[in-house]
Amino acid sequence: MSMLLKMISAALYVMLFQNLIFNAGYGISEAVRMSAKPRQLFPMAIFITYFSTVVSAICVLLDTIPVIKERNEIVHNLIFAGILLAVYVLTMLVVLVYGKISPRTIRRIGIAAFNTLVLAVPFINYRSAFSVFEAVGAGIGAGAAYIMAVLLINGGLKRLDINKSIPRCFKGTPAVFIYTALLSLAFTGISGTSVFI
Repeated sequence: MSMLLKMISAALYVMLFQNLIFNAGYGISEAVRMSAKPRQLFPMAIFITYFSTVVSAICVLLDTIPVIKERNEIVHNLIFAGILLAVYVLTMLVVLVYGKISPRTIRRIGIAAFNTLVLAVPFINYRSAFSVFEAVGAGIGAGAAYIMAVLLINGGLKRLDINKSIPRCFKGTPAVFIYTALLSLAFTGISGTSVFI
């Protein structure tokens, strides 16, 4: 039961307090793009959750090996990127051999795998010294954070479109950037970290 609680608390931590999209900007461009046409939101979120969870768990398990644990952060970064690449290649091999999947879905898998959000989760695990269960929770929380970010940005886009008091020079992309920046400030305030680090 305590393992489940660790997993849930890590998921909530990553989703709410350490929302990688709003606090650090990881994956924000894909979240903004997806929020304009959120039809593929849940498949994309499933792929992001899959890659961040699997890569995080493997990286935490590898970090229990003393030779890897003693390495500096640059080596860990290279290991994390290598693990992500290996998981992506294995996933694509399985998908192409055993699945009949559309080219659009194959593109989505690639976009999800190499989203900066997926690569950021193992770094949080490494710095927070998460266990395997907490790493799995962090991966699930990253997927949930992506869904929340896209839905919040999508809701803001709808409100910005109907708002007649926005000057013409701020319509469109500038308004989206300002709205996203305000959301980021709000999540940074929730996390309790300083903006001026």
